[in-house]
Amino acid sequence: MPPLRHGLRRLHALRGTFGGDAARERSALLRALRRARWTGSADLRAYHDELLYIAAFPDTGALHRAARRELARTGRRVRALSAAARARLDDSALAGSTTAHTFMYGVARWLAAKGERVGIDRHSPAHLERLDPFLRQSLTPAESDRFDSGEVGTAEWLADASRDCRQGAFGWLLGQRRETPEPERMLYDDAEVPLRWELAESPLSASRNRIALGQVVPRRSARVLPADVAAHLRRPLKGITRLRGDAARRWHDVALAALAARTREVFPTIYANHDEIYRCPLGEGTDLCVLGVTPGDRSALEANYGYVMFSNGIPVGYGGVTTLGAQANTGANLFESFRRSEAAFLFAQSLRAFRTLFGVTRFVVNPYQFGRGNEEAITSGAYWFYDRLGFRPTSRPLAALASRERSRIAADRTHRSSRRTLQRLAGGDLVLPVAADDGSLLPERMLLQVGAGVARELSGVPAGGREAFLARAAERQLRLCTGERRRLRPSEQLGARFLAPVIRLIEPTVRGWSREERQRLWRLVQLKGARQERGYARAAAGMPVFWETLRRIVNDP
Repeated sequence: MPPLRHGLRRLHALRGTFGGDAARERSALLRALRRARWTGSADLRAYHDELLYIAAFPDTGALHRAARRELARTGRRVRALSAAARARLDDSALAGSTTAHTFMYGVARWLAAKGERVGIDRHSPAHLERLDPFLRQSLTPAESDRFDSGEVGTAEWLADASRDCRQGAFGWLLGQRRETPEPERMLYDDAEVPLRWELAESPLSASRNRIALGQVVPRRSARVLPADVAAHLRRPLKGITRLRGDAARRWHDVALAALAARTREVFPTIYANHDEIYRCPLGEGTDLCVLGVTPGDRSALEANYGYVMFSNGIPVGYGGVTTLGAQANTGANLFESFRRSEAAFLFAQSLRAFRTLFGVTRFVVNPYQFGRGNEEAITSGAYWFYDRLGFRPTSRPLAALASRERSRIAADRTHRSSRRTLQRLAGGDLVLPVAADDGSLLPERMLLQVGAGVARELSGVPAGGREAFLARAAERQLRLCTGERRRLRPSEQLGARFLAPVIRLIEPTVRGWSREERQRLWRLVQLKGARQERGYARAAAGMPVFWETLRRIVNDP
């Protein structure tokens, strides 16, 4: 076996082992590999993965610094590869590579603002003409005459219009935009614009992307799950802080870069509310960054958040968490570079942070996370990752199947669940109860039923009259819930935009509630429109009467 491959295999085998002999062998391997000649993309990518792992989970500060120095040489090494080898690194997030994707508007605008080397991919089979409705928003009337004449194509028009723009057609199209009306944003997303991002030596590449924390926390061991995960989650996580100003923007930039370079997208992470970004210390140099969505992009009943996990400032995983009443829907996604790390413990700590932030009493994982329509989850046996944490099926047949398979694994540690078994296990949600509560599991289908109910309720109101109609309904609901006769405050107006149509469905029942319950219902409206949505999530978790009433209404219209 070539020495280079042997060195990479040894580095990978050392994952999860720290201190003493392991640290000395890592140091020796890094010194040897630093002098290697890299000609293959697979070897260079594997080395990059090991460097990221060492930088995130180092035995010593010296190893962390050595790994980062090597990561800084990645762009030069990628450029030295043949054109064919470089092409095989597309979408790898390495410095010197290229990421190609139809990024959502929020990511594209962010890349333009950062001055990244991004261009419209003219070689993509996508039709640029789909951009026309978005492009028209920027044209003067004089330009529109030519644009609509049919004598010039979209690509030619973009080339002419951006001739003197330093960032080319992409920069001309998206540069210097601060806020964009939602319809215009949707026009861009509908166009599915193919982009190519030349990472070069970008600080946003996985090779360089990190949050500077000032000190490195060396590792002595990898942490393991506690015997009673639910009890662990019930302990409040200390030290959670809401980031402000420049700190919030820096954490958001690093979190978004970690996803964008790898062509991953989580809506609330893209459209993050800089007034609601939390840093949650998970211990041993690890952190969780939780990002609330911008107020205008909130959901009617859920509270929607993105998250990115960090170790020593290096992004190691990501996901989302969405609260609905007393439950939170979530899932774990570890970046490939950090496999064989303390993933289960980090996710348990993340769940603990979510419970501390939002006061939920149970967690739900949807089947996609562990196999339905997700080939990677089937291959990795992701079901058992969640099973180890205590997640269990809600369906009795699936629970029985899981129990039988769990017994086989306990009896034979070499047993591996078949592909067919894992696909069957991905037939329904998994639930982890954390604490006793007053409500039952809310099916996500209820959200669709609520939407259908609202549509029926408003079917007699012309589209152009809906806004005024709902404004009057919200003022009526204010009187019903509080007895007050006044105009709505700005936060109430925003909250009513989301909740007034829903409350209208249950108004006859609400009239029979106690005064305290009605006041708490209006408090939900106020909190939904507040600068941070966390207050709404916590209040909604403690109001089972609202959710049970809503469930009954949509199931028995």
